[in-house]
Amino acid sequence: MKNAIKILLSALSWVLVAPLAYPVAWLGPMDGRDLIFQLGSHTMSLVPGIVGVYLRRQYYRITLGLKSQGFVIEFGAILAQRGIEIGNFTYVGPFCNVGLCALGNDVLLGSNVDIVSGKQTHYCERVDVPIREQGGVLKKVRIGDDCWIGNKSVVLVDVAEGTVVGAGSVVVAEFPPRSIIVGNPARWIRDRAAAVEEKTSSGASGATL
Repeated sequence: MKNAIKILLSALSWVLVAPLAYPVAWLGPMDGRDLIFQLGSHTMSLVPGIVGVYLRRQYYRITLGLKSQGFVIEFGAILAQRGIEIGNFTYVGPFCNVGLCALGNDVLLGSNVDIVSGKQTHYCERVDVPIREQGGVLKKVRIGDDCWIGNKSVVLVDVAEGTVVGAGSVVVAEFPPRSIIVGNPARWIRDRAAAVEEKTSSGASGATL
C-alpha cells in the first residue's frame, strides 16, 4: 500500500511539474548562463513540505536527465547549474546552494551547505580590472558516495567517498576516503574506521570494569 501511494504521488508530481520542467530542459542549448534553469530552480525551491520534495524530485529528473531514485531536495535549496548530477538516496538539506557538482549515492548535505563550482569561479589576480569583469571557470566538484557534509559547510574541492565534514567547515583541500575533517580551513582529524575502533575499545573497557 505504501509503495502504491509513493508511485501515485510520483505520477501526480510529474503531471504537475511537466509544463515547467520540459520547456526548461528543451531550452538548454539556448541557456548558456543557466539563467532559465536557475529561474525554475528558484521557483521549485519555494514549495514546502513533502509536496515540495516530490515535485522537486520529478522536476530535476526531467531538467537534469536524472535516473536516480529516492533523492530528496529540501525547501529553499537552490541548484544553480544544468550539469549537476545527483545519486540514489542523496539528501540535499534546506537552503543549500549547489553549484556545478556530482553528488554520489547516499550523500547527506546538512542545511545551508554551499557547494561552490571549484576555486576559480572568479579570477582576481589583476588589480586594475574589477573582479566581476575578470571572468572565471567552473569546475565540477565531486562528492563521493556515503559522505556527510555538516550544516553551513562550504565545499570548493572534491570530497572522497565516506568522508564526514564537520559543521561550519570550509573544504579547500582533498583528503583520503573515509576521513573526518573539520575547521576553516578543514583539517584531517581521523579515519572513520579508527573512530569506530576507538569507540569499540572504550565500550569493551567499560564492560570489563
